[in-house]
This record gives sequence, structure tokens and C-alpha cells, in this order.
Amino acid sequence: MPRPLDGISSIKVKLSILIVAAVAMTASTSQIGVWLGWPVWVRPIVSGAAALLMVQFLARGMTKPLRRMADATTAMARGDYSRRIDSNGRDEVAQLARSFNAMAAELAETDRLRKEFVANASHELRTPVAALRSTLENLVDGVGRPDQDTLARMLARAEHLSTLVGQLLDLSRLDSETDLGETHPVDLGDLVHDVADELTLVDPRCRITVRAPFDLKVDGQTDRLRQVFVNIIGNAVRFSRPGEPVLVTVTQNNGSAGVAVRDTGPGIPAQERHKVFERFWQAGGMARTGSGGAGLGLAISKQIVDQHGGTIDVRENKPCGACFVVTLPRRQRAPSSTEGDTSPPIH
Repeated sequence: MPRPLDGISSIKVKLSILIVAAVAMTASTSQIGVWLGWPVWVRPIVSGAAALLMVQFLARGMTKPLRRMADATTAMARGDYSRRIDSNGRDEVAQLARSFNAMAAELAETDRLRKEFVANASHELRTPVAALRSTLENLVDGVGRPDQDTLARMLARAEHLSTLVGQLLDLSRLDSETDLGETHPVDLGDLVHDVADELTLVDPRCRITVRAPFDLKVDGQTDRLRQVFVNIIGNAVRFSRPGEPVLVTVTQNNGSAGVAVRDTGPGIPAQERHKVFERFWQAGGMARTGSGGAGLGLAISKQIVDQHGGTIDVRENKPCGACFVVTLPRRQRAPSSTEGDTSPPIH
């Protein structure tokens, strides 16, 4: 049912109309009582009742959204985020109702992601723990023997569990941080070369080709940025075909520096690319399985890059594979007459 004052966009104007209407109704009813010869004590009672009915009619629905918001807030405290408030009006209460609905929707999505995150984390933690427990029970019961292969498998599961716990702690710490903190100049070329050397030491069979200009600096935290490129380049090494190199290209553009990491693996379908930075996507998706990871590395990388004021995205690497591109703001410094942006842009 339409409400009489819904077309008015100000709650102050509505209240003013109610006051004027109540006064006018009281005066009119009192005057009618004089004309009709009502007793003195009857006129104020009838006038007050008429004014009250007029206010009730005009104010119909004005406070209803507020009452519903109070009920919805109580429901939210119990974990029910499904309540929504009617916001058909144009006044401040209707605006508040629309803001409340947006907040409720956001809280509902946050609660869904939290439950999904807890479920996925529990699953990922349960798998290596169950495997370790099963192997240890077999050793204790004498079913299995503590040979070199068994101990190596146990160590691998323990390392996987340690990595997962470390990633969960990293995500928790990143979620709680409101800013990046103190930064310092970081040479991207040196950092990427160090990461490539580190990964090659771990697996001498991997091939990583780095192309980077000299003295290209960004403001950031070395350890955090190193974590980003270890994740991205490490993923590229795992997914590239044996014997084929991973190409890492560092370029400079106007006001920004870019790092493109190209692999020769199976690639990521276009319809799946928006999911690659979701937490545990690798664990639930089928596009790039077999890495042995929990799907947290790219989520951590995205949060770190976001904190540095940059962007990270994934593109197709023709003829095959994927290309991850990290863009970071360049370090601000006084312009030099000999300096120029001559590096080609990333495509």
C-alpha cells in the first residue's frame, strides 16, 4: 500500500508536515465543535483524537524500516544475514535502509567466504595429518618398516603441512594489516635474479631465463616481494613442460614497473582465470591440478601486491601456457637527463 509521504525526500520536511497537519486538524475540529455547540471539555478530546488519527495516517510506514532494521540486527547477532529492508522511499530512512541492505549482503558474503575458508583449510590440514597418522600407526603396529622411502614420504607430508600452516599464518597476518608499513628501494631485476637462482639451486633441472633492465627500483618490502615472485615463478616452473624454460621479463613503463612470468604448461581456460587468486582454488579447481600445493600462494601474492599499490593478473601465453603479470609503482625520484623509458611494454 502506498504511503502518503513517500514522495518527499527529507525526513525533516515530513515531520514538519505532521506538526502542521496535527495543529490544523486540532484547530479545525475545535472550531467545528464551537459551531456545533459541543461542551468545552469535549472539544479538546475530539480535537486530539482527530489530530492523532491524521498523524497516524500521514506517518504510516515512516518508522517501519527502523523497526525492521532493529529486528534484522538482532537476527544478524544470531548469524542470520538474510533479512532485507524495504527501501522504496526517498528520505534519509530509505537511504539508511538501502545502506543497511548493502551491508547485510556484504556480511553474508563475508560469512560465506569465512565458512568456505575454514572448511577448505580443515580439509587441507586433515589430509597430511591423516597420512602421517596412518603411516605412524603402521610403524608402531609393526605392519610397516621404517625404511628410507617411508621416512621420505613422512618428511614430505610434514613439509607440506608446515608450508600450509605457514601460508595460513601469512594470510591471517595480511588480513589483519591495514597498511604496508615501512618500505625501502627494491631493485626488481636483482630480486628476480635472486629468486631464479634460488629455485635453480632447489631443482637444477629447471630452466629460468630472466630479462631485466639495470637499476629498476620500486618502493616496497623485499621479503614480501620475494614471496610473490617465489610463488609465481615457482608455479611456472612446476607447470612448464620438461626442458622448456620459464621466461621472466622485467620492464619499465611510465610510472610503473612490470614483471611478466611466462610458462609453457597447459594454461588456464579463460573462464577460470578470474578464480586463480581465490583461496584454495587449486585444491577445488581442475584447471591446474597436480602441483601439490593448497592453492594459497596466489591468494597471498595478490594481497601483497595490493598492499604495494600494484596489480596482478593472468593472461594467455601463446602458443601455450599462462602469463602472470605483476605491475608495481616505480620508485619516485628526481628525473635525470640520461634516463628514459625505453623498455617495451608487456603484452
